[in-house]
Amino acid sequence: MKHETGIPDLIEEDKFYLAVLNNPNKKWQPEELLEFIYDKPALFAAGDTAVYSNTNTILVAMIMEAQTGKKHADLLKQYILHPLGLNHTYYQPHDRLPPSVAQGYYDLYNNGSIVNVSNLVTGSGNGYGGLYSNTYDLLKFANALLIQQTLLKPSSLALMQTWGKQDDTNFYGYGIQKSFLEHGADFGIGHKGRDLGYTANLFYFPNKGVLHIFFVNYGTDADSDLKQVFREFQEELVALTLQ
Repeated sequence: MKHETGIPDLIEEDKFYLAVLNNPNKKWQPEELLEFIYDKPALFAAGDTAVYSNTNTILVAMIMEAQTGKKHADLLKQYILHPLGLNHTYYQPHDRLPPSVAQGYYDLYNNGSIVNVSNLVTGSGNGYGGLYSNTYDLLKFANALLIQQTLLKPSSLALMQTWGKQDDTNFYGYGIQKSFLEHGADFGIGHKGRDLGYTANLFYFPNKGVLHIFFVNYGTDADSDLKQVFREFQEELVALTLQ
């Protein structure tokens, strides 16, 4: 959960995205996703550093299901979505998305033409990606987890924020990130979300008492001409909220 395993990230594999494009509505099973990194060498020796890998969160979901005998999508609802009343949060493809969901876009063919990629299911629903929500539900979640701190026991929240190794822009805890490190003591804690056609951040800046929720219906995980534009826009918003 601290991304110190060295296991390669399956979404970095060209074969994976080719498979998604060839079968855009396929509901992937975790074992099928893991096949894309079979026989791949480790990126680093376990514990040496930290590099975010969605493969890690797939394995976490599989372990949860093996230990509880329940689907992790059901555990998500049982322990988080239902108790907090997050009635506008959906987990694709386990839930049917409402028609109000924003369409997602990306310069898919790298030719300056933005394409609607909402129909591409990029392995979502296997412990990474796939959560669709709105600012009101995310406010409820962040308030319960990080501000009022009523969702978890104090010992669990403290363990969650036991920071491990740093990659280029984050420290990783157990399922949480410390980011915006360039702001020094005014860092943020939360998580980033990325998919082919979507970008989302939820971060609480405890030193300032500021919560930042950032949605863009364009994918900024892979390189594109718009990636830096949205990054600069986000940085300007964060700087304004921390004044």
